[in-house]
Amino acid sequence: MNGNNSRPFRAGRLGRERLAPYAALLSLWMLTAAPTAAQQIDAGASQILRPQQGAASAILTSDRVILMTLRLPVSPEVAYDAWATANDVLDWLTPDEVQMRVLVGEGFDLIWDDYGTWHGNYLEIDRPQRLVFTWLPPEQSSAEGSYETRVELTFEELDTGGTLMRLLHSGFRDAMEMEAQLQAWRPHLFALRAYLLQSRDDSR
Repeated sequence: MNGNNSRPFRAGRLGRERLAPYAALLSLWMLTAAPTAAQQIDAGASQILRPQQGAASAILTSDRVILMTLRLPVSPEVAYDAWATANDVLDWLTPDEVQMRVLVGEGFDLIWDDYGTWHGNYLEIDRPQRLVFTWLPPEQSSAEGSYETRVELTFEELDTGGTLMRLLHSGFRDAMEMEAQLQAWRPHLFALRAYLLQSRDDSR
């Protein structure tokens, strides 16, 4: 565990120009990545696989679970730290401020000036294989009020190089909220991949 994460961290927004070389690439992927396979699970949702860049997402409505996978061009340690280091989170998730203390029983606040604060508590920490935390949006994010869900991240080193990251998000009240969260995660995860690509290239 990064020693800098053992105490609360506060920082302002970092420059987003680091992602600029990948912005057009990311936009093109988002426009052209039409689903190539779909299977109806129930009347409320479907499963969608997106093979470009080794990405996939699914809604498992029987358990109200989102499963997303993404190949990342870095080691599991680097991929894990992108979620557990405040400066990294500021760069790819782009909140206005981050406060985090990465210890079991402690938590984080992701603060957007225009949207409010997303809060979470760390449930499991096993660097670099696994990170589990709760996810609580601001109260005004839902007409029925916000509620806590659970996010589980795993990082698997690939024989071919890089990391397979899995995001499992569970605890939704209904399929509509689950679908909305899937759509919210998708661009953020590809911003993460673009950020890690540029960070890797900058280090060469």
